[in-house]
Amino acid sequence: MSYTLTINGYIKDLQTLTFDKDLSDLIAGNLIHNRINVKWKLSEKITGVAEFRNRLFWGEEVKLTPGFTSLLRNKNEAIDMQKIWIENRSMVLLTNVERLYFDYGNDKLNVRIGRQRINWGVNTTWNPNDIFNSYNFLDFDYEERSGVDAGKIRYQFNNSFNTEFAYNYTGKRNGSVAALKYALNKWNYDMQFITGWYQGQLTAGVGWAGSIKDAGFKGEAQYFFAGKDSSDHLNLALEGDYMFKKGWYLNLGLLFNNRGFNRPVENWNNLDLGLSPANLMPTKWNMIVTSTKEITPLLSINASVLYSPGTNLTIFYPSFQYNIATNLDINLVWQSFYAEQSQRFEAVNHRAFLRLKWSF
Repeated sequence: MSYTLTINGYIKDLQTLTFDKDLSDLIAGNLIHNRINVKWKLSEKITGVAEFRNRLFWGEEVKLTPGFTSLLRNKNEAIDMQKIWIENRSMVLLTNVERLYFDYGNDKLNVRIGRQRINWGVNTTWNPNDIFNSYNFLDFDYEERSGVDAGKIRYQFNNSFNTEFAYNYTGKRNGSVAALKYALNKWNYDMQFITGWYQGQLTAGVGWAGSIKDAGFKGEAQYFFAGKDSSDHLNLALEGDYMFKKGWYLNLGLLFNNRGFNRPVENWNNLDLGLSPANLMPTKWNMIVTSTKEITPLLSINASVLYSPGTNLTIFYPSFQYNIATNLDINLVWQSFYAEQSQRFEAVNHRAFLRLKWSF
């Protein structure tokens, strides 16, 4: 029996500038972000994984954000494996265990127990089927996305049909999630059907991925039935994409959230973007267009525009990535937020990011 230990990760330096609507008042933020991934292959069938996320924040953003440290806690995690090393008015240093699980797998059966990511989503931007752990598509610096403390069993019946059961313990009253997913391939479409229990509510969903001629076509729908303390709720997301001959990639997305609001908001600065699997956007209707192009093998550009009718929320989100050297990349990202306030369409704020990433 042979044992294999592999270690990899990255170190990132992220500089953030936040401007007011007139590009005048400025708040600066700084982050050193390190991730260490450890994988231990105990045998052909058993693997242990531990991944650590170390972050050092300092500057005005820490000083001017009330309860800054509390915002860094992943609320999906039942067990607190976060250690705060430094916490004062202008600096926070902390470590969190992001993944910690054992995985057993053979040709048919896979069992994973521990802190992990359960990714049942199909789409790129919004994933209604991802009822265990959602993510904010604006958080580009968190590629791995959050995990949960859970157990998962997957059984492969044949090449075109499998089933998966997962249970997430949150430690909160009526906060756990348990669900069963059936996945199959039919009519050249990968399809999935989900049923389960989400934080006290019965839920059912469907997802698919395929194509219409040369264009990709994906979709997810998740319905939450009315419970004792909650009303029924639907999230529906559709997505299409196409690769043009000259290398331009285009992605179109639509999200309907029947709990979202559909009217102008008086003060967008008070908007809660603490998104959850049942609330992927605070607005009812949401449309996004994303285009990507590799200019050279070293330089690529990406631009997204999100629009929410009714509220007139608009987000402009361009980015550039350049490969300086082997395992060394630099990113420039801009995010501008516009909305209708007091019967006027105007800017809310703007954010600029400069990131240097070295992978090892």
